[in-house]
Amino acid sequence: MLKKLTSIATSNDPLMNWAKAIIILLALIPVIIFMSNATTSQDWSWFKTGFDERPNRIIIYHDGQKVELRAGQPGFNGLAEAIRASLAGGVAQQSNTGLSDQSRQEAYIRYTTVEAFFDRPVKLHAFFYTDHPTQMLFPITGRHSDWPIVFLGNDGEYRVNAPVLKTIEPIREQLTAMRIIE
Repeated sequence: MLKKLTSIATSNDPLMNWAKAIIILLALIPVIIFMSNATTSQDWSWFKTGFDERPNRIIIYHDGQKVELRAGQPGFNGLAEAIRASLAGGVAQQSNTGLSDQSRQEAYIRYTTVEAFFDRPVKLHAFFYTDHPTQMLFPITGRHSDWPIVFLGNDGEYRVNAPVLKTIEPIREQLTAMRIIE
């Protein structure tokens, strides 16, 4: 068997050369795709789902009211786990959407929005660049709430190209259980 493979590999037959070229090309395509995504996302684990971080502070904005939750307060553990579960479900696509100052103010004042803060930079794996945010904003009602989008940011600023998650239903379910939304 080894002798036969060696003779094929060293053959000068033009037909065998084409076959070898095709095999090499087919072997390189997955490597090229992986490296292209790893380079653009700056994440060697871009293909992974899962998210194990929990926020250390959560703010719920609802109809002009602001409720801040920290560890140990009622509702914090359930909502923190819902945020983690939504992020762990993975990213469906990139949105090419940003959050303007006006949209953010409306999210805080007019609509229901959940803002999560982490005590250190975290990584959300995706096939595009998501940086290492310390805060995330989830629109639940109002502008941008028609898809499960999460805006990622640092130091009070949110970046464009927000990821669209596969689901934010765990967050919606927890907010319903907390009687914030129906």
